[in-house]
Amino acid sequence: MEIQYICLDTVEYSDVAPFVRLLPAERQAKIARLRFESDQLLSAAAGLMIRRVTGNAPLSVNEHGKPYVIDGGVCFSVSHSGRCVAIAVDAQEIGLDIERLTDKDYMKIARRFYHPNERRFVESARDSRRAFIGVWTRKEAYLKQLGTGVANDLSAFDTLSGELSERIVSIDLDGYCISVCAAYPLTVERIYISELELKDLLLSE
Repeated sequence: MEIQYICLDTVEYSDVAPFVRLLPAERQAKIARLRFESDQLLSAAAGLMIRRVTGNAPLSVNEHGKPYVIDGGVCFSVSHSGRCVAIAVDAQEIGLDIERLTDKDYMKIARRFYHPNERRFVESARDSRRAFIGVWTRKEAYLKQLGTGVANDLSAFDTLSGELSERIVSIDLDGYCISVCAAYPLTVERIYISELELKDLLLSE
């Protein structure tokens, strides 16, 4: 399994705008609908990362909006938050989520959406904010691996114990957390992680 990510702190939408024409029409239309250039940048970078790993293979989306390669061969999951975009690539269905650490009222969210075991984990953690984001990304990664998005009851499953916990790995970045969920038992040693630069996305024209 491979995870690639890029941080866009010094990148503007104008840097990638000329390359949006390389993306599928659906992605171009999505970018055009976005109001803010910061959101356009993230969506364009996500599209370019997908293109980097799938080439010109035709794509479609499932009923929940998850993109996939029509002819198979490679599975991927993409996510963005703040100024970073990440993509996971594997031979089997995979789910990835990245989130920036925030100071929002996370305990209120945890009490409503987390499994009791996950709530206890967050409440007892030395860094409860980091623990909260870690669990949130684990839940998102699992639902993306299933291909259902947040249609499921988030409090109905526990990502920290049992068979499910063995399929999810969480990784700390500077100010962000990435979690990835595989269809099989997963360890960090089985994941190759690389940070991309903007030129890596644009060289595939």
